[in-house]
Amino acid sequence: MTKFKQKIAIIFSVLLMMSALLAAPLHAQAATASIDAKAGIAVDAKTGQILYSKNSNQVLPIASMSKMLAVYLILKSIHSGQLKWNQRVHVNAEIAKISQNTELTNVTLNQSRTYTVRDLYKAALIYSANAAIMALGIAQAGSSKAFVNEMRTQVQKWGISDAKLYNAAGLTESEVGSEAYPNTAKNAENEMSAKDVAIVASKLLQAYPEVLQTTKQMKAWFAKGTSDAVEMTTHNYMLPGQADYLKGYEVDGLKTGTSDKAQACFTGTVKKNGHRIITVVMGASSKSNGNARFTNTQTIMKTVYTNFKPVRYKKGASLKRVTNFKVPDGKTTTVKAGIAHGTTIWVAKNQSANAVRFNSTQIQKKAGVAAPVAKNQKLGTATAQIDGQNVLYLQKKDAQITLRAKTSVAKANILVRLWRSFVGLF
Repeated sequence: MTKFKQKIAIIFSVLLMMSALLAAPLHAQAATASIDAKAGIAVDAKTGQILYSKNSNQVLPIASMSKMLAVYLILKSIHSGQLKWNQRVHVNAEIAKISQNTELTNVTLNQSRTYTVRDLYKAALIYSANAAIMALGIAQAGSSKAFVNEMRTQVQKWGISDAKLYNAAGLTESEVGSEAYPNTAKNAENEMSAKDVAIVASKLLQAYPEVLQTTKQMKAWFAKGTSDAVEMTTHNYMLPGQADYLKGYEVDGLKTGTSDKAQACFTGTVKKNGHRIITVVMGASSKSNGNARFTNTQTIMKTVYTNFKPVRYKKGASLKRVTNFKVPDGKTTTVKAGIAHGTTIWVAKNQSANAVRFNSTQIQKKAGVAAPVAKNQKLGTATAQIDGQNVLYLQKKDAQITLRAKTSVAKANILVRLWRSFVGLF
């Protein structure tokens, strides 16, 4: 009977431990998933919160994912009026030669013809046409070198310091002939980390979301009605109706990349349940097995949406632990704070919003906020923590949540302020 009781006790103890493990919240802030790739990352497209990461700081070749940065600059020029959609573009002899290299992805460009900015733009995004994006870069900046200089300047403005950029297309320098950047090795090609690529993709989507209207297209004609006409087919096999489409995940972008050094890469994006994420997979497989980048992307996307849920904070919402700021010389000695912009913080599926805590940095820490305080005046910033750990973001500034005054506070009269000072002595 004693042995039986011991067995029952052991079984009961095991069941208790198992139930405790099942009930325990998922503390990891970034999802864990096994992918067969050199590097990868998943982030919230708006906030930059990191939801998955593998070797995301390692600088690697990015091949045609480079075109996202080039397209950002082209769209920037179009929005500023520097370029027009219907503007005709001439191509030089070297660009025409590159376009006729059958070992590269291209649409044929002819020196005797001109092409619209719109046609070249669509060819670059849908078909990953290398000469097309280089022709756009020259049309925008005047030369390939000048355009690459703009690319370098732009990533520096975004805080990306370890990128290596040589041409708009992501080809090796030997493949672009005389359009190569001066004094670079022939085997040099563009390199960034997965985190860098995610920053570029997020900046592109935030500034020019209309890019998705092009990247979601599976087919389009180039130079229709001419001898160079070609019906372009997307290389993004995760789009609806394609071989690697994942039911329930309506992928609508962004850009593939393939080279001997980069192997198969893919920057993807999907909006599910009202929340968009960006994924990057780098070095997924050899060029001959390009689908691995898509199956790895599927794994990351499913892992994020299965294991995490977004907690939404509306504009003006008060955050726990940073609700009030001191106003020592105000008519009222505190002012309520609200967030300047709506934001989202992802938590584990089995966690509640209470798992998120906030810490604030007040503009004037010791003295408090000086009166008078105007409504919507910036009071400071807040950062989020989950289970005592800082929430991870693409960039440090992404973690900063701006806090503004929800009401105005007038300055107290001199007698009140003197009385407060006197009472403070005791």
